[in-house]
Amino acid sequence: MNRKAFTLIELLVVIAIIAILAAILFPVFAQAKQSAKKAACVSNCKQWCLAMPMYMTDTDDMFPVWMATGNFLVADPNAPDSDLLNAENPYIKNEDLSRTPADPFDLASRAVNANFLNPNTLPEPNRTKQRLYNEGWLTDYGINYQYMTGLFPTYAPAFNVGAQPTYVIPQSSNKFANPAQSIAHITGIFDRTPGGAQKEGGQLAIDPPCVTYSTGGNDLVPVPAPPAPQTRYYYGGWRPSTPLAWNVFGGVWPYYANTATTGFVDGHVKSLNIGTISAGCDVKDGWLGFITDSDKYLWDDR
Repeated sequence: MNRKAFTLIELLVVIAIIAILAAILFPVFAQAKQSAKKAACVSNCKQWCLAMPMYMTDTDDMFPVWMATGNFLVADPNAPDSDLLNAENPYIKNEDLSRTPADPFDLASRAVNANFLNPNTLPEPNRTKQRLYNEGWLTDYGINYQYMTGLFPTYAPAFNVGAQPTYVIPQSSNKFANPAQSIAHITGIFDRTPGGAQKEGGQLAIDPPCVTYSTGGNDLVPVPAPPAPQTRYYYGGWRPSTPLAWNVFGGVWPYYANTATTGFVDGHVKSLNIGTISAGCDVKDGWLGFITDSDKYLWDDR
């Protein structure tokens, strides 16, 4: 009985065909996986955008207090701190929503991050509160804090939320004339290595690229007046001259094909590239540029 085996040439042809198919299909699979992660990120950001108005319904339409006293300690008997995740967790009820799938740092590592008190050293309920606080500071869905609350930590707390003194001054959503064109949440980064790789998770407080209009003035939360003089604090603005800095884009981070997931005050979410995110602004280090087109600018309240 004759059995005809494959010749070497036939085997090489089959192997070549398989290699060609693999070369075609593997990038498609990788792209599909990336697209799925991006869709999950958009969904996460949407949940944050939905939680915010629910919180505001219970706080006279005031944006959430994203930082109270700035001492990073929820159990301080004299000045307990809290952040955005502490405020909105009752409405979100899912800590996992604070991480985008493309961020390699899981929530467990953020909870015990060396920049904050280890929550495992505390008894309940402060253990849970501190864990949420740590994860909240390192959330991948930062906020447009300069227009929503400001930050004034120089002398004394600037504002009270109930009996809680804070270093921020929550604004009403009515402040935003065009909520569909004003950023609320955007994906961010906490730090980078000297080589530019991501470190430690996301960034809660995101700086806008510009604040001053070319015609003069700004629409930031006003600095509190005496008798409690304050100084506005910021994290350095955008740093385009330092491409490996964590705040090259003011803390914004484009996790997906050079796009950052961006949620707006009205609740809708888009994936936008850095050019669109900074449109209408002559970006320069440390807010030295100007807003030149308020219709294109997505950070202010106009």
